[in-house]
Amino acid sequence: MTVMPSLRLSVPDAQDIATYLISQKQQEPSSYPDAAFMEDPNLREEGKKWVRHFGCAGCHEISGFADEGRIGTELTAEGSKPIERLDFALYTEPAQRGTGKDPITNPEDLQRLPEGPAKGQWYDHKGFFEHKLAEPDVYDKGKIKSETEVLRMPNPHLTKDQIRSLTTLLLGSEETSLPASYQYKPGDARHDIQEGWWIVKKYNCMACHQFIPGQSTTLMGMTRYQDPDWKEQLPPKLLTEGARVDPEWLRRFLSNPSLSENDTNRNGVRSYLKVRMPTFSFSENELRKLVRFFQALSQQPMPYIPERVPTLTAKENDMARSLFSSTAAPCLKCHATGDPQHDKIATAPNFLLAKERLKPDWVERWIVDPQAISPGTSMPSGLFKRENNHWVFAGPTPPSFQGYEADHTKLLVDYIFQLTPEEQRRVAAAMGRTRASSTPSSGKPKTSSRSHSPRAAPSGGSR
Repeated sequence: MTVMPSLRLSVPDAQDIATYLISQKQQEPSSYPDAAFMEDPNLREEGKKWVRHFGCAGCHEISGFADEGRIGTELTAEGSKPIERLDFALYTEPAQRGTGKDPITNPEDLQRLPEGPAKGQWYDHKGFFEHKLAEPDVYDKGKIKSETEVLRMPNPHLTKDQIRSLTTLLLGSEETSLPASYQYKPGDARHDIQEGWWIVKKYNCMACHQFIPGQSTTLMGMTRYQDPDWKEQLPPKLLTEGARVDPEWLRRFLSNPSLSENDTNRNGVRSYLKVRMPTFSFSENELRKLVRFFQALSQQPMPYIPERVPTLTAKENDMARSLFSSTAAPCLKCHATGDPQHDKIATAPNFLLAKERLKPDWVERWIVDPQAISPGTSMPSGLFKRENNHWVFAGPTPPSFQGYEADHTKLLVDYIFQLTPEEQRRVAAAMGRTRASSTPSSGKPKTSSRSHSPRAAPSGGSR
């Protein structure tokens, strides 16, 4: 499948982007004055840049470029390279399905294909090599690249027999057998991490998300995100994603980030973000590897067995609601509720997603010390303190908490995982708002009436 994701754009959005891109077209550069350029030192340096870029010194002896390396791909073991690492670009899906016309449109290049234009599936090493040799820049078609990003291999105008011979050579260029002790093939969670990183890098997930501490994403460097008011508009950090979310929920989310079959023009979890998580064409195998990757990064056991969440008594439910809606802990001030007016200024997901998405033990650790998990988050730390071997709310508590000797954190976590739209509206009403959470972001809400029953998949109640 193609690496290019679906941005789930509306027709007006697509038209706006196309109009903007057309406006970026540069005019043809004016010609240089006759011979004047020979005295221009800036042009000399510009020329050196292009000599390096196109690897001219790989064939020609040029003074000052004796130590320049080669710019081409290492081909010693090209035949052993996994098919996923051969960049079919925008022709991945057509090559897999054998649909559409051959990507080579130049008649002369097309005639040099040993078997002629592709008539069926050609998603294999042979198909990739033949098309690359017949028209070296074929996999750039349909892409918008700068002049330094386009494929640099020149077209040597090979004959059919030459292409066939070179393809045979490349197919036979495989890695030699090495002793097992020389090969890094971990059999534990490290294997899942190894497999997952290939996919993360393939789809450039690190352009938007943080996977390791201190990593800077592409979005972080954009002018828009230098505005302090846009701090909470950055996509979530994925440093502890495996510990945070239910694996099955994560698989569903990666398949459909909108979490809706009808309303796809949105983010399924963080509806308040201006940037939208696109829909990638992950294969089932890639989804499985990504889920295991996140679990392994967070040292989570596989398979994951959901925790049992006890049903709160009526008194405990009232206690949790009173704290939830108190001025000391106005949780719905930041979290989305389903009220369009409120959600415009929300900076955290709807609590109704918690039982579908999050793991209870992670939520408890999160509300105790969110800064330890995600430094810089707007979720405040210090809300709870350790007292008599229990976690208790650090601020003033409602009168109903007098004599309550269990963990306040556990009470709130259980409350979050049993929250219903009706209960969330009661909390909003107690806070002085009239509308809240008609439906959670993931679709129809699921009410919880179980007593010590397995929890459904986790969701995004906290950050």
